[in-house]
Amino acid sequence: MKMKDLQGLSMPDLQKKLKDSRQELFNLRFQMATGQLQNHRQIRHVRHDLAQILTEIHLKEFNAQPVAASVEPQTRARRGRRPASEGS
Repeated sequence: MKMKDLQGLSMPDLQKKLKDSRQELFNLRFQMATGQLQNHRQIRHVRHDLAQILTEIHLKEFNAQPVAASVEPQTRARRGRRPASEGS
């Protein structure tokens, strides 16, 4: 799967691909545990696809958020010596 293919998909399509990839990874791990998996590279390939899908989802979520107006930084309390208390 190519990133350009993923970029053209909508969020519901990406969510569906994510669910399908996770299910496929589960099935491959189950096959490996039972000794039925012939090609171990399939797991690596599915994990790679899963990472690409998650990356595209996060990019779309990040770009969809409106940019906040400039927020004034809060003043932090100075960390230094405390003033001497009176009466000591």
